[in-house]
Amino acid sequence: MSRATSTIKSGVAGGPGFAAFQALLALGWLVLIYVSVEAVRRLGLAAGGATFVADFAHPWRAQYDTDFSLHLLLAAAWMVYRSRPWYAGVVCALLAVNLGGAFTLAYLLVVSVRARGDMRKVLLGWRAAPSP
Repeated sequence: MSRATSTIKSGVAGGPGFAAFQALLALGWLVLIYVSVEAVRRLGLAAGGATFVADFAHPWRAQYDTDFSLHLLLAAAWMVYRSRPWYAGVVCALLAVNLGGAFTLAYLLVVSVRARGDMRKVLLGWRAAPSP
């Protein structure tokens, strides 16, 4: 059995794909924070909410914002599902809905580091069966 196959079966190391996943999360978070700080610096914090609401008047922006909103709600529901205790998941869900990717990317990075390469633990949290 190859090292890659044993890594996938044991879920211990995660392999190079898992490291790339974590690096992408960290890079994405840094880019998002930079873009967000620039938006607040140039337009102010209040412009974000006004832009989001006004965008629903344009069909494609409404589609994008609806897609994004549903994505946030799905991520929030997943955070509640995988968390123990459930109220910690509710707090994370509220942060995800209100802060979007700024919270969700950081949450995923922390969860993936704690899971030590076991994607089942990333996805299922306390519900994941112990690694063989």
